[in-house]
Amino acid sequence: KQIHADVVKFGLELDMYIVNGLIRCYCICGDMGAARKLFEEVPERKLLIWTAIISGYSQNFCSNEALALFDQMLGQGVEPDGATLSSVLSACARSGSLEMGKQVHIYIKEKGIEVGLILGTALVDMYAKNGEISVARSLFDKMLERNTASWNAMICGLAVHGHAEEAFQLFQEMQKAKLAPNNITFVGVLSACCHAGLLEVGKEIFLSMRRVYGIEPRIEHYGCMVNLLSRGGKLAEAEELINGMLCEPDIVVLGALLGACKDHGNIKVAEKVVKKMLYMEPQNHGVYIVLSNMYADAGSWADVLRLREEMKDGGVKKIPGWSLVR
Repeated sequence: KQIHADVVKFGLELDMYIVNGLIRCYCICGDMGAARKLFEEVPERKLLIWTAIISGYSQNFCSNEALALFDQMLGQGVEPDGATLSSVLSACARSGSLEMGKQVHIYIKEKGIEVGLILGTALVDMYAKNGEISVARSLFDKMLERNTASWNAMICGLAVHGHAEEAFQLFQEMQKAKLAPNNITFVGVLSACCHAGLLEVGKEIFLSMRRVYGIEPRIEHYGCMVNLLSRGGKLAEAEELINGMLCEPDIVVLGALLGACKDHGNIKVAEKVVKKMLYMEPQNHGVYIVLSNMYADAGSWADVLRLREEMKDGGVKKIPGWSLVR
């Protein structure tokens, strides 16, 4: 904002390159309101300015705004380039706008726009996220150059849409290609292991993150492993994994373990998980209901009545025998 003030002070607000830089700075900082205000103040918007604001909205997960601006840009007769189209395709990928993505692809073909690394990756990602796996794979295989983002787009798309074995095979090909995986790669591969029930393979991959690649697992990786262990009935291992996390588990991770406890009727672990979840979200009555149903299934009616009384009070009281200390 200080730089912006200096730009105005010295009368440089009409310099397209300076305005472009300011818009990008605001976008990087997540201040899309300031970026949009500056964009609207530009009297003659060149492609550079349109691309900056569309890219900013796309990167800040405001896909609808990005696509609306793209439509507005075309309406004003401004022709996009590869950089603009990459951002638009990313917005299509995140918002599930498959038809719009297809129209962009047609436009690329009709205009003879070169599909290089960035644009090619954006196309693969758009089709993969929207479930058009065969199209995404065809485009991926035709790419003359691929980087980690390209491999991630294809691996994650395969994993999310149930093509676990193919995702795992592609991960092995990526390693053979001497490309280092990153944290996003491992989210995709571990998700694939979950879908396929590859428990031991998943364990090995999870351990390799730190040992082989020097990547510290994040909450999403722990979430995948808790899901994988829980589906395999390894609730004690899942609980041990959560207790050993360097970062605090979130509601999603704990919820996955609680769901598995319900499926396997493991009240002992469920009580510990519920304790942690209520500490994080005291008003989460859904957690009470899950545990209450588990008590009912086990015939522990005294515990059912106790939990229901606490729910009626509208607040969380300390459950006897439970401590916030692990």
